[in-house]
Amino acid sequence: MDRYGSYKVASASVSLWSFATVCTGAVTGFGSMMLARLGLGMGEASVFTIDNKVVRQWFPSGERAFATSIFHSGIAVAKVGTPLIALAIVKFGWRWSFVVTAIPGFIWLLVWLKWFRQPEECSWISADERKLILETRQGRSGAAGTTHTPLSWSSLSSIMGQKSVWGVCLAQGCMNYTGYLFMAWLPMYLMFRGMNLMKAGIMTAIPNLVGAAMEVALGKLSDRLLTPESVRRGKRRLHIAILFVGMLLLSVIRLLDNEWALIAVISVVLGCTFAIGALNSSLTNDLTQDPKITGTVFGMLHFISAIFGAAAPIVTGYIVQATRGYNGVYIPATVLALIGAVVVMTMTRQPIKASIQLETGSATAAGKG
Repeated sequence: MDRYGSYKVASASVSLWSFATVCTGAVTGFGSMMLARLGLGMGEASVFTIDNKVVRQWFPSGERAFATSIFHSGIAVAKVGTPLIALAIVKFGWRWSFVVTAIPGFIWLLVWLKWFRQPEECSWISADERKLILETRQGRSGAAGTTHTPLSWSSLSSIMGQKSVWGVCLAQGCMNYTGYLFMAWLPMYLMFRGMNLMKAGIMTAIPNLVGAAMEVALGKLSDRLLTPESVRRGKRRLHIAILFVGMLLLSVIRLLDNEWALIAVISVVLGCTFAIGALNSSLTNDLTQDPKITGTVFGMLHFISAIFGAAAPIVTGYIVQATRGYNGVYIPATVLALIGAVVVMTMTRQPIKASIQLETGSATAAGKG
């Protein structure tokens, strides 16, 4: 990302992602299925890193959390489209359902290729708007925005060794565990609580929609509460810690008998979870002094976060098997929420820096970021 720029990496990633989705509908066995899903995973892997880098390039620091929360909320909103996929399967068969899900990716790619440019090069914004973006995004303006300088291994090691980098990575992981817990197990948990499959599906959609709305609202609120100076000093960490405390409502879920009270609490927990994802990404951008290393930092953040997310359904499965029930599945998430609050308040107090060194013979310049 930092070497080739968001324009090229996003174009390649979404192309691979969408093509692999189509190929999934044409698989003939386990081997071809694994190859298709591997291609999808490879294409999907860079999406959040791209999004966060583009936010850094395009939005003033005072709008950063709001912008991040909008794209991040798309994950929750997209889950509501599951019935459309089911309809495609019924109407056209499971193979064509993958073609249907790939179409939005190809449409997005065409729009991206035609209209995306860095603010320095974009022709469809006014001179005043361009000046505002360049002066308030906390990055270097002018040519520095379009030159992609590869990091040396020593610089990469320096980034990975910084306490604040590990602070935002671990906080994101503590959040992501709960996100994946609900994504993988919420419908089954609701059926365990007595709902039939159809009702559980509908009730699963409600917390996701409420959570997405909360995320956008809290992202906007975070921006409004912070001054440019407090953004630079990483004060957004306090907002994240408060949201981790809100996630502690996980501990009362098993005590609720009324299904609407249950859905209300889960909605609030998911809202806090989603908002942490957006605000912690914004905090990472707040702390990263040089925009040239945002791709590297976010790549590490999402790698660590994915490890926590992948662990959630596995750990939950073992808990369900060992206890023959779901009452204990929220204990690890509750503990991680406490850890996340402590981590974000104690480990993200310093700016994220890098001593950029050119790799021998590998400095490149590109016209599109």
